[in-house]
Amino acid sequence: MKLNCPACGQLIPAEGVALDAGWAKCAGCHEVFRLADLLPGYATPSGAPAEGRPERPFDAWAILERSKDRLFIHIPAQGMRAGTWGMFGFAVFWLGFVAFWTAGALGVFFGHARGIRWENAIFASFSIPFWLVGFGMLGGVLWTARGSRTVGLDASFMQTQLRCLFWRRRKTIDRALVQHAREGAYLVKSDHGPSTYTPHSVEIIYENGSFRLPCNSPAEQAWLIAEINDFLQTVPYRPSPYPDPYTDFDGGWRR
Repeated sequence: MKLNCPACGQLIPAEGVALDAGWAKCAGCHEVFRLADLLPGYATPSGAPAEGRPERPFDAWAILERSKDRLFIHIPAQGMRAGTWGMFGFAVFWLGFVAFWTAGALGVFFGHARGIRWENAIFASFSIPFWLVGFGMLGGVLWTARGSRTVGLDASFMQTQLRCLFWRRRKTIDRALVQHAREGAYLVKSDHGPSTYTPHSVEIIYENGSFRLPCNSPAEQAWLIAEINDFLQTVPYRPSPYPDPYTDFDGGWRR
């Protein structure tokens, strides 16, 4: 079976065709197309959920709620664990040392009668990158301890949310653009060339983007991937007359 990209005319490679999800991606122009638009008579696999899907692991961190036409997944905040406390302590030590060095560079410990000299201020400015690293570590601790991720799917939309304390970011994607879920992978560059690193996370792919859900174990990763892909395959897309889904992230998709 050969498929040509309707946008640029190039041949779409086999690795760019997902028969189980119903999508194809051109390696030349990076456009994504539905197989139903390229192959006459093609229909995305549907029907009852496949038997033998992974069950929810006992140590799963994700909260999953599924109804007939809605899927809700919430990854709650982890709180202050042992590793988080360790990073917090190191960040505090780092910032304390940088503060001590900066004060010394400014001449605070020498008690200049005329205040801080300009040459001392220039010398102390070299500590700015180290301040940024320290505050970055504190931000990472805050996100790990209090950050959460949520994704909701229905027949018309996918809505994602990132939240940490009072900060919140939501994004709504038309379900027609959502392709499938897969193992999260990062491209790591080294002296031996680029390589792929796959942590325990789920990546939901949609046109021109993706959304990641961290997992506690490979078993939880396999469970979430199976649940998301099964929902995308068994719940057909239905255009909505409304611009946004009627959702309530704080309490789940209950309405």
